[in-house]
Amino acid sequence: MIFLTYDINLLLLATGFGWVIARLTRFAVYRRGSLPRELTLALLFLFLWFLIQRTLEPFILVLDRTPEEPNLVPLRGLVLMLQRAIDVDHHFTWLIVAINILGNVLIFIPIGFLVSVLTPNRHKGWLAFLIGLAISLTIELVQLSFIIRIFDVDDLILNSSGAWLGFITYLLVCQVKPLKELFGQIAGAQRPHAWIFVLFYGAFVVAAAAAIYWRNYTTYLQIPQ
Repeated sequence: MIFLTYDINLLLLATGFGWVIARLTRFAVYRRGSLPRELTLALLFLFLWFLIQRTLEPFILVLDRTPEEPNLVPLRGLVLMLQRAIDVDHHFTWLIVAINILGNVLIFIPIGFLVSVLTPNRHKGWLAFLIGLAISLTIELVQLSFIIRIFDVDDLILNSSGAWLGFITYLLVCQVKPLKELFGQIAGAQRPHAWIFVLFYGAFVVAAAAAIYWRNYTTYLQIPQ
């Protein structure tokens, strides 16, 4: 196999610098901003990077890899996992199953929560679910090129369910009146054309990721084989 280490730290620097420039540009264009909203956005940005670290490490690409057969049947992997745990019936096996299932749900709760805080849209639940699904799908597709990773539709189900639970958490927290008012201020501070900004910044991230991959690959080709 041909292995290539991806320079994830360079991507972090590039996207972080791009994020700061983009936020300053939006402030310069609209001449208004909100510190609580910017802090919430920064928290979401940092959490997404934490998610990347947890799901894609050790950032080793397999250039000549033949992807393993994906699991495209909903819940099949979960059922098989539970059946094996029942057959073995050992506390350590059950612990692994619990970590795998709960971990895939819990790690997406902050995404659903932060998306709900940031968006003035009244359909926050669907939005949190769809954004969680989109992020999970992106991670699953990217994982196809990384070592020891396979595409699993059950991860999409668990991750998007976690994002939706983040919305439920948001509703529960909103029962505290001062926090509800704060969240309302954060959502209300959204500037025009927010989704256009998201699309443009997303395109920048993809372009930066591709450029770094090409840099790593050309460096690899210069190494005597």
